Amino acid sequence: MDAFRRAGVEPSVLSSDLLLGFVTGRDRVYVLSHTEEDLPEEAWANYRSLIARHMKGEPLQYITGEREFYGLDFLVAPGVLIPRPETEILVEAAAGIIRERAVSDRVFADAGTGSGCIAVSIARQTPNCRGWATDISRQALSIARRNAIRHGVSGRIRFVRSDLLDCFRREPVFDLILSNPPYISSEEYNTLPAGVKDYEPRRALFGGRDGLDFYRRLAPAAALCLKPGGFVLFETGAGQADSVGGMMEAEGLAPQEILRDLQGIPRCVIARKCGGSRRGNG
Repeated sequence: MDAFRRAGVEPSVLSSDLLLGFVTGRDRVYVLSHTEEDLPEEAWANYRSLIARHMKGEPLQYITGEREFYGLDFLVAPGVLIPRPETEILVEAAAGIIRERAVSDRVFADAGTGSGCIAVSIARQTPNCRGWATDISRQALSIARRNAIRHGVSGRIRFVRSDLLDCFRREPVFDLILSNPPYISSEEYNTLPAGVKDYEPRRALFGGRDGLDFYRRLAPAAALCLKPGGFVLFETGAGQADSVGGMMEAEGLAPQEILRDLQGIPRCVIARKCGGSRRGNG
């Protein structure tokens, strides 16, 4: 039986199929190959309710409680930012850096971990590393811990409630420091789609008037906490990469590369702490 006709709505085909699969416990392939299969009225009522929520703007990922990221399924909830594909660029770059320097026991810090998608994905990709993941939100840390357990890396990541890197002593202990901080400016925040602005946590999105407030704190803290030769990788918003790179350079972190997303937007700024820099021994 056709899902659109029974529900009386016309959302996107993909969303409809995914929600129907969520209600029935089936994958999309099954849903597409059993379009004539009838369901109990209770299941259809549940489906119509979920469709109505989604059509009002609620993100599909919050309805189903999951989001795919870097080939893994992550638990998500309204208290955490929904992982975006562009953040996979940062994960890929960090994992590549760790693999190229095949040294055991690399230590990384993920500042503002949210769902834990960055820390967990890197830990999965690089068995020779361990990490610390911070977040100011207790709910986010709870979800991140569950994701670490779900993907078998909880023994190599320590989750700490902290505002960015504030919990760490200012001494060089990390090989990599990573962050996808809030970077939406005041002007941009007011133009966000309702599904983002009305549902995702504001403090995981809003980065101050110009969107750069968190980088102003992260750059000097990262410079002090990073070992000589270590790397910093920050995700940035559109038009922010040069400013963030300048902040890094001012703290003795030498810009290495700016990676672009599939739309050509500079998205990930990578810098390295050179041995003997003015920040060399913290």
